[in-house]
Amino acid sequence: MRTRTIRSSLIPLAWIDVRVFLRPAFQSRVCIMMAFVACECTAVLAQATPITVFDLTASPSVVQRADRAYWEGDATESLRLLGGLLANTPDDIDARWRAARASVALGVIANGDELENRWYRHGIAHSDRALLLDSLNADVLRWAVASKGKLAVQTGPRETADLAQEVWTMAHDLLRADPDDGFAHHALGILHYEVMKMSRFKRMLGRLFLGGDVLAQATWGDAVYHHERAVAIEPNAIAFRFGFAQTLARRDRVPEAIDQFRKATSLPPVHPGDPDYQARAQRSLDRLVAEGSG
Repeated sequence: MRTRTIRSSLIPLAWIDVRVFLRPAFQSRVCIMMAFVACECTAVLAQATPITVFDLTASPSVVQRADRAYWEGDATESLRLLGGLLANTPDDIDARWRAARASVALGVIANGDELENRWYRHGIAHSDRALLLDSLNADVLRWAVASKGKLAVQTGPRETADLAQEVWTMAHDLLRADPDDGFAHHALGILHYEVMKMSRFKRMLGRLFLGGDVLAQATWGDAVYHHERAVAIEPNAIAFRFGFAQTLARRDRVPEAIDQFRKATSLPPVHPGDPDYQARAQRSLDRLVAEGSG
C-alpha cells in the first residue's frame, strides 16, 4: 500500500484524496478541532477492550487437520481433506503417504473382501505415487508396505506373489536404514506367517511357478522372531500384538497367545482400525479359552 503524507489540508475519505482548500482564517480553527477530536478518540480507544487479531500463520494446515481427524478416529474425513489438497498439489509427498494410511485404515474397518480390497488398492495408488517422489522416505515405505501387504493376503496367486515380493524388499530396505523399525518387523512377521500357513505342496508349487524370496525363505522361526521384535519395539501397537498372538497360536503356544490377545484387547486404541483388531483379538481369545476349558 502506498504511504501518503497527510497535511492539514488533505483529508483521506474512503481511500480517496479529497483536497479541501481552507481559507487562512479557518486553518487555525480547524487544527484546534482536529487536535481535540484526536485526543477524544485516543481516550476512547484506550478504554476499549483489546481486539485479538486472528493470526493466519498459526492456523492449521490441511495436512495438520487431516492428521487430527485421523488420530481422532475419522479416517474418512482425513482422506477427504487430503484428496482436496492432492487435487491441487498432486506431488505433495506428506499428503500422499497420509492418504495411503487413511485408505489402509478404511480397508481394515470395511465389511467384505471386495470393499476392503478396493480401499487397499486406493492406498497402493497413493503409495506408488509417493514412492516415485521419494523411494527412501520411511513413512512412504511403511504405508506402501501396509497397503500392499494387506492386499497380498487376500488376492489371486500371481498378484499375491508380486505384492509379497515388493513388501519383502521394502521391509528389508527399512531394516537396513533402521534395524529397530517395528513396522518392518511386523510386516515380515506377517509374510512369514502367511506363507507358512500354506501346505508344503502349495509352497512347492508357488516356488516352482511364482518364484520370489518370500516363498523360498519363509520359516516359522522367522515369523515368531519378527513378530516378537515388533512387539518389543512398539509394545502399544495393537495390530502388532494381534499378529504376534496369531503366530503363537498357530505354533501351539497357547498360553502365550492368550496373553498377547489379552494385551491387544486392553491397550488404548490409537489408529482408526484398532477397535477392529481388538474385536478380532477378543473373538480369538474367547475361542482359545473355551477350547482350553473344554
